[in-house]
Amino acid sequence: MHTEDYFWKLFAKHLANEATDPELRELNELLRKYPDADKWAKVIAYWWDEESQEDIVRRGELLFEKIKEKIKAEQEK
Repeated sequence: MHTEDYFWKLFAKHLANEATDPELRELNELLRKYPDADKWAKVIAYWWDEESQEDIVRRGELLFEKIKEKIKAEQEK
C-alpha cells in the first residue's frame, strides 16, 4: 500500500477511535516523518472534533426539548 494511502487509513482509524496502540505509534511516526501531513491531520482533526461537539450539542438540545414537552404534558393533566 502506498505510504500516503496507508497514512490516511491509519488516520481515519484514529479519528474513529479504532486504531490499535501499534497503529497509533506508527501514525505518530509518520506524522513526525511528514510534517505536511501533520499540518493537514491537525486541521482535519479540529474539524472532526468541532463537528462532533456540534452534534452533541444538537442532540442535547433536542433531548432537552423532549423533556420540556413531557413536563408540560404532565402539568396539563
